[in-house]
Amino acid sequence: MTFERKNIESKQNPLIRLVKLFIWIFIIFIWIKYIWYSNFTSTPLVKEEKNITVKSGEKYSDIATKLEINQTYFKIYKKYNSVDELKVWNYKIPENANISQILKALQEPIFQTENITLLEWWNIFDIDEALTNKWLIEKWEYIQYTENAEKIHALTEFFPFLEWVSTLEWYLYPDTYTIDPSLFAINKFVIFQLETFETKVYNKLFQNKNITLENMQSVINLASIVEKEEKVTANKKTVAWILKKRLQENWFIWADITVCYPYRLTANECKLVVSKYIRDKNDYNTRTKLGLPKTPIWNPSYETIEATLNHKNTPYYYYLHNTKWQIYYAKDNAGHVYNKNNFMRK
Repeated sequence: MTFERKNIESKQNPLIRLVKLFIWIFIIFIWIKYIWYSNFTSTPLVKEEKNITVKSGEKYSDIATKLEINQTYFKIYKKYNSVDELKVWNYKIPENANISQILKALQEPIFQTENITLLEWWNIFDIDEALTNKWLIEKWEYIQYTENAEKIHALTEFFPFLEWVSTLEWYLYPDTYTIDPSLFAINKFVIFQLETFETKVYNKLFQNKNITLENMQSVINLASIVEKEEKVTANKKTVAWILKKRLQENWFIWADITVCYPYRLTANECKLVVSKYIRDKNDYNTRTKLGLPKTPIWNPSYETIEATLNHKNTPYYYYLHNTKWQIYYAKDNAGHVYNKNNFMRK
């Protein structure tokens, strides 16, 4: 019996040895992983100082991806260490930070502001694009907000000059605004713009001036055309008067910059397709529609609105610009044709 048992044990030894081998391999593998994980917790993971903005909906795993940190080790460390909920804010990750220092930094928000400049000849489509490019909003969010009838009605309580408008297009004052990306909210930003319009334009040019809301809106509508038609402040009063005379005498305004608005295009997009839409009939194209566009097409500056309100009387009915943006006026079509033939390409 003893001899037979030894033979059986002898036959089992190769299998036992194989199992033991796998066990040792597994132990070594775990040991190596442990060493790697230990190195992970102590080794600097971010070589240079970095500013991180946590956006709505982002998680720690998203931040790990941004910082190019091993996701598996990151999850393990976070699981076995107390970490508070991640908040939308700005954070600064220090130079040579390890995982512990990174997570600590993500609990200590910093206040960081930046300036965003909205140009005079931008419309809501341009502003929406600018805010989207800065990762402040999702595309079309700003457009949807500024065209929302319920929101406009609610704002009328605080800004009575918004009565009867279907879009905030004309009151989103072009200026440089200081914002905190981590706290950015469309409603607060729009209110900031409306307050700026109220302070810089409405209070100075319209309030207590016996100007009806309807007349004010017509002035701003025309000013939105003048804003794009003439860049030089000194010429704006003359251009405004020319366009006013065309309106008064039942002419077409003939402003090419009104062509693109119904197609919801930015200024840069419009440049490429003006000729495509030039003959279209709609509520905005002043080449095919008598009168002003349905709504303003840009957000004009104080200077342009003031020039439109206080135009300069001249005998001119026509104007054009050459390639250097020099302006040439004409009293009649014959003079306009002469200017085209002699100055257009200079």
